[in-house]
Amino acid sequence: MSEFVREVLESPVGANLGEEVCHDLLAVGVEHSYPKGTLIFQEGDEATGMYLVVRGCVKLTRYTAGGREVILHLAEAVFLIAEAAIFLGTFPATAVTQEETTVLFIHRDHVFALMERHPAFLRRVFESMARWMTRLVDKIDQLTLNDATARLARYLLEQHREKGGAAGEDPRKLRLPMKKGELAAMLNMNQATLSRTLRRLQDDKILAVSGRNVTLLNPEALRRLSLPPLG
Repeated sequence: MSEFVREVLESPVGANLGEEVCHDLLAVGVEHSYPKGTLIFQEGDEATGMYLVVRGCVKLTRYTAGGREVILHLAEAVFLIAEAAIFLGTFPATAVTQEETTVLFIHRDHVFALMERHPAFLRRVFESMARWMTRLVDKIDQLTLNDATARLARYLLEQHREKGGAAGEDPRKLRLPMKKGELAAMLNMNQATLSRTLRRLQDDKILAVSGRNVTLLNPEALRRLSLPPLG
């Protein structure tokens, strides 16, 4: 068994699909490796298939009419992307690699055939689409919160819940998956506002920040800051 296959099988995606479905998926998929900063697909392009991120990270983004970038999600291994697009016909967002990345491209004809053959795969795709819808609703909430501190607090708590204390480290710690300029764009604020907000949270002993490394010194205080204002 190749390392590539093993990584997929041992991932949460592989565990949900099962070995038979994974092998069928890998048999029809085409592996692509990209350097950092590669455009995989662009918003409005024809969606000829979907992608499984096996290694690395892919940034999913859209641009406003004024050209401002809005980061929708960072898809890290192992993660399905563009599964909804194959039903829509075009990609609703742009995908760019954040680092050296390996993906598996599955043509939509193969995807539909696999769905007919394996109900488990069909369920997995629908579950992934449902999670994506939930993520977009959360994104709308995040962008419409008036307070920059609340937006940042909510994001940090979500990251901590998903990735805090990785590899046996201090459970209060997390590492930001992107540069601060990109994080500011994701949170609908400019970088100066993000820097001021981080500095204020450090002054209040709620966070400790060193580069991309963040320690939640007072998670309960951060949780209170993440809540929308009453009334």
